[in-house]
Amino acid sequence: MRTVSFQGVQLTSGQQRRLLEQQQVRSSFMNPILVQQVESTLRAVEARKEQGVKPERLWYLERQEIGTICVAEWMGF
Repeated sequence: MRTVSFQGVQLTSGQQRRLLEQQQVRSSFMNPILVQQVESTLRAVEARKEQGVKPERLWYLERQEIGTICVAEWMGF
């Protein structure tokens, strides 16, 4: 979760009210189970980083082609 610091900044009353409303709405929409799962996942990722394990590759190159694709080839003709 992102933390925002307003040190040395004066907010107007409207900005303070809007900030409080955003915090209240955010807390009411947060699903406690989802929050727990995200926190446990982040802890696991940090533990893997400390151990020096490389992250698993989610995206990889399947094939690389050069040129313009022909519509007939794309449709299978």
